[in-house]
Amino acid sequence: MKEFLLLFSMARSKWPWLLLGLVCSVATLLANMALLTLAAWFLASMALAGASGALFNYFLPAAGIRALALLRVIGRYGERLFSHDAALRLLAELRVRFFERLAPLAPAGLGTAHSADLLSRMRADIDLLDNFYLRLLLPAGAALCVGFFGFIFLSVFDFTLAMGVLGLWLMVGVFLPFFVLRAGAAPGERQVAGLARMRCLAVDGLSGLEELLAYGAAGRHRRVFARESRGVLKDQVRLARLDGLSLAGVGLASGLAGWLALLIGIPHVQGGVWPPAVLPMLAVFALVSFEAVQPLPAAWRMWGQIRTATARIMDVTERPAPIPDPVCPLAVPECLDLDLRGVRFTYPGVSRPVLDGLDLALPAGKRTAVLGAAGSGKTTLLHLLTRFWEAEQGRILLNGRDIREYAAEEVRERMAVVSQHVYLFNASVAENLRMANPQASDEKLLAAAKAANIEDFIISLPQGLDSPVGPYGTRLSGGQARRLAVARALLKEAPVLLLDEPTEGLDEGGEASLWRTLEPLMHDRTVLLITHRPAGLEYMDEVYFLDGGRLVRRD
Repeated sequence: MKEFLLLFSMARSKWPWLLLGLVCSVATLLANMALLTLAAWFLASMALAGASGALFNYFLPAAGIRALALLRVIGRYGERLFSHDAALRLLAELRVRFFERLAPLAPAGLGTAHSADLLSRMRADIDLLDNFYLRLLLPAGAALCVGFFGFIFLSVFDFTLAMGVLGLWLMVGVFLPFFVLRAGAAPGERQVAGLARMRCLAVDGLSGLEELLAYGAAGRHRRVFARESRGVLKDQVRLARLDGLSLAGVGLASGLAGWLALLIGIPHVQGGVWPPAVLPMLAVFALVSFEAVQPLPAAWRMWGQIRTATARIMDVTERPAPIPDPVCPLAVPECLDLDLRGVRFTYPGVSRPVLDGLDLALPAGKRTAVLGAAGSGKTTLLHLLTRFWEAEQGRILLNGRDIREYAAEEVRERMAVVSQHVYLFNASVAENLRMANPQASDEKLLAAAKAANIEDFIISLPQGLDSPVGPYGTRLSGGQARRLAVARALLKEAPVLLLDEPTEGLDEGGEASLWRTLEPLMHDRTVLLITHRPAGLEYMDEVYFLDGGRLVRRD
């Protein structure tokens, strides 16, 4: 129920457009019913007039048929325009909301969440929600309106006929959807979850293909994927059978409605209660009236998928922030002194602490290096300073005040990071640089590129700053990607520079060249270098070695 209330509450923000879509949908359905009903009456009346030789004015009904045909086309266009526009805008807002809630959760609030699963929630799960607005909410409202007018129309001729057709409408629009809802809920939920697992397996298989082949595990991984695929296909077959059953039920009910009109109408025509042309008109009306309720069984069959997708989205959007901001945060000063005192941190699910009683002073303008083996906690130290994780014991002071008294995003704004894993979006050079400063002009971008010793390369590209870097920066070499990351960090103009293995993956010449580029950029900045290599230590004021969760000063 909470999923339905959430989706319905979101729809309220676009109610004018959805209401216009509903009006156009009702107008289309009524125009189509009136068109076919009028056409049946017209043909029957023409036949009777021809058989009896009576005069008949066919101009007015012919004009009515043309007008209804035009109204049906316009109504269908308007329904598609307004309802789809509203639904797509709602999904766009939901994606923005999802990302806004997702970003503060990373990494502490996401636990072991798979990147492919998060992408699946943002893309595939949110895409599923358009069915709630376009295939469930809108058709249900249209069916209610059309059913009301249809019942009044039939009641004018015969109340018993109106009640009989109403019962068949209820069977198709209420009881049949309830049946397929119950029968399709579990397969729909399994299908959404199974597709998400398949996406994770596909990403793991592609990213770890070398390791799978090296250890002979590719066959096992393929069998696991095939097993998931078979489960999804079985659920798809079940859902397809329910759809077929729904269509059969609608066809049966509409046929019964036509026969009911004939059974009730023939005695009326014979007794002179109805004119003869009314009988085919009402029989056709009873048949075509089921167009309004026909989409409902298939729509409610999808509710299991919609509900699961909504729950998966809410699982992210409703999570509390792992690093809560203070109610009244302090203003972050321009010049930063950082001081870590007795810091202890243990990852969830791990018994042994990564950092245990760590002390480290980072005065403004000083350069400090921390060495350590892989897994010793160097990157964890960086995450604590950037407030992606919270220390379980000890304090991190910023200019003598606890860092938790400042807003986390404001603290990060004063820090620039050059990571060992340089991530570049599949966009232009300029767009990747403007991730650090969206308002930066082209001149400022080139100035930062010049400082990072990559300006000449950018100018030499066919489109300059507008040249695409390719997926993950594949059109750049490792050294060029690093320098672009340095330029991006410079654009932020932050007083604190955090370097996490900045030369990882570079050869000796590229490593030396990058450090020569970095050296003048570190002036008047607080610098923390995290590394396991000796390169670059000559540029540092102090060097520490991280061992057993504590720092040992290296002379």
